[in-house]
Amino acid sequence: MRHKGSVYVGTLLVLFGLFFLLAQGSGPLLKLATRFNTGWGAFWPLIIALAGIAFLLPIAIWWDRRKELAGLAVPGIILLVNGLMLQTQNLTGRWDSWAYSWALEPIAVGLGLLAMYYLGHRSDGLLVAAGIVGGSGLLFFFVFASAFGGIFRWVGPLALIGVGALVILRGVAQRSDADD
Repeated sequence: MRHKGSVYVGTLLVLFGLFFLLAQGSGPLLKLATRFNTGWGAFWPLIIALAGIAFLLPIAIWWDRRKELAGLAVPGIILLVNGLMLQTQNLTGRWDSWAYSWALEPIAVGLGLLAMYYLGHRSDGLLVAAGIVGGSGLLFFFVFASAFGGIFRWVGPLALIGVGALVILRGVAQRSDADD
């Protein structure tokens, strides 16, 4: 057990060390190659993503105890999604995408609950909650991305039409099965 604890702490230290090295050394390298911000200004959101990994890593290290550690998946996935979303916005300068990317929050919660279910807490309530929260997040993402989101202005409405058509077809198929 102590060995795995050392692996966990050591892995976190290596990840944070690599992050700090990247942040310190990226300034001169990236400034020559790109138009992006560099140094700490470019990579601060990765601290949030690394915090998410710190929550998820114990599940991978102590896989045999995953049922006990399953609750770590929820904050881990939320922090990881937030860190990656903020990193993307920070590097691209597209902070206006927050108008629709906020919907990734309930999607991340839904994914965390789904991970908890698959890691061992096989409660139907987790599946229902994951479906409601994650599904509403997807719906909000498509609705707001359709209104505010570049290429998503086309993808969102087409996705809604496709999902709506599938729901209609499923309803028609269930009705014909009930009539037989």
